[in-house]
Amino acid sequence: MPLPTLSGRQHQVAYMTTAGHYVIQGTAGSGKTVMAIVRAGHLARAASPNSGPTLLITHTNSLVTYLRYLADGEVTGVTIETYSKFARGYLSTLGLMSWNSIADDDADLYLKQAIAEKIAGTIPRPNFYDRPFDFFKDELDWLAGVGLDTEDAYLQAQRFGRKEALQTAQRRSVWALRNRYLQIRNENGKSHDWPGIPGELSRALAHNQDPRRYRHIVVDEAQDLSPQAIRSLAAAIQPGGSLTLFMDESQQLYGQRTSWRSVGLTVGKVESFTDNYRNTPQIAAVALAMASMPHFQDTPDIVMPVAPRRAAGAKPTLFKAKSSQSLAAEMARRAGTLGKSARIAVLAQTRADAKKAVSGVSGAQLLDKHMPTWDDTPGVYFGTFHAAKGLEFEIVILPFVSSDRLPPQEMVDAFGSDEARARAARRLYVGVTRARTELLLGYVGELTDLLPNSADPVWHRVEER
Repeated sequence: MPLPTLSGRQHQVAYMTTAGHYVIQGTAGSGKTVMAIVRAGHLARAASPNSGPTLLITHTNSLVTYLRYLADGEVTGVTIETYSKFARGYLSTLGLMSWNSIADDDADLYLKQAIAEKIAGTIPRPNFYDRPFDFFKDELDWLAGVGLDTEDAYLQAQRFGRKEALQTAQRRSVWALRNRYLQIRNENGKSHDWPGIPGELSRALAHNQDPRRYRHIVVDEAQDLSPQAIRSLAAAIQPGGSLTLFMDESQQLYGQRTSWRSVGLTVGKVESFTDNYRNTPQIAAVALAMASMPHFQDTPDIVMPVAPRRAAGAKPTLFKAKSSQSLAAEMARRAGTLGKSARIAVLAQTRADAKKAVSGVSGAQLLDKHMPTWDDTPGVYFGTFHAAKGLEFEIVILPFVSSDRLPPQEMVDAFGSDEARARAARRLYVGVTRARTELLLGYVGELTDLLPNSADPVWHRVEER
C-alpha cells in the first residue's frame, strides 16, 4: 500500500533538520503516523544529511504490525518495534536482565499478596488498603513511570492524572505497599516488571558510555509512553542524532497526563497539526464535541481538532436496543454484512465485550500482539480501544456505549467519578476517531454522557422494534 502523499507543513516536518529533540502534536487523523514513517525513512537514507541507524518505535504490537505494513517497500533501513521490546533488549545487551526475570502476569499476584498482608496487619478496619486493586496498581505504575525512587520525592511530587490528591499519610501507605510488593517480586526470582523497565534503562544509560546503536529515534503515539520511557529514548541516541515525538495528548490512555516538557527534552518550536484528513465532517463533529467536554481540559498541550479536509458523509448512527443480547446480535449481524465489502473494526472497553459483538462473524481477527501481518482487504477486526491506537478503518462499530458501561463501574470505584470519566472519555475518543467514513454506536437504556446527547443533531437515531 503506497503511503499517502504529504502536503504543506507535513512535508516540512518529515524532512526538517536531523539533530536534536522535536515534538509534533496533532489531532486524530492529522497524518502523524505517515509523517513518522516518512521521517524515519529520511533519517535512515544514506543520501540524507546526518543519516544513520534509525528506530521507529510505538507502544502497541498491533500498531507495529500496521507500521510495518505501511512502510513495506516505502522505507528501508528502519527498525520498527515496540518500546517494550527495545528496552528489554537493551537491558539484556547491557547485562542487566537475565532470562525469565520479568514479572509478567505474576506481577498482579504479587501486588495482591502485598495488599492482603497490609489489610490483615492494619487495625482498625476498614482502612486505606481496602481500596480497589486497580487504584494501587495505577499508583505504583505512575511512581515507576515518572521516576520517583524515594519516599521523600513521592511525598513532594505533584500528582498529575488524579483528580483527588492523596494526603501525606496515604502516600506513606502507598510507599510501604510498593516496598513490600518489590520484596515479594524479588523473592520470587523476578527482578523486573514492565512499568519499572523504562526507569531501569534510563538510569543505566545515564552511566553508560558505550556507543549507541541508533542515531535517530522516531516515536509514533508518544503520549502513551511514560516520562521515564521518553528519557531513556533521549539517552539512547548517538551524539548529534535526533529524537522525534509524534503525539496527541487527547488520546492519552494511561493516566500519566504529564507534559513532555517535564522530561528534560530541549525543544525549540513545537509543531501542531489540527487538520483532520481521516474522518468525514459528520464523524469529526462527534469527536470535536467530545474533546470540548470539561474532562478533557486538564490535559497538558492538548491540540483541538478543526473541520476535516474530507468530503461529507453519513451521520454516525446511534442504535438503541432493547437488551444487551439483542444489541450484541445486531452489531454482529451488521459487522458480518459490512465486513464483506469494507475493512471494519468492532471496538469496546474490554476484549470480551468486543468479542460478543462479533460472535458468529466468520474470519473476525483479534487486534493483539500476535497479529503476524496487516491485511488491508475487506474484513472484520475486533479488540479494545487501546489495541486500535494509531489504526484506521473504513467503518467502526462501538457496540456498548451505555451509561451503565461507560465509565466502567470498576474504574469509578478505583479512581472516583471525575477521574474515571476523564479516562473512559479518552478511550472512547480513540474508538470514535478510528472511523474514516461510517460510525455505528449501540447502547441499551441511556447513552453514556461521555458522548453528545442522543437528541443532538450529530446523530442518526435508530431504535430496535
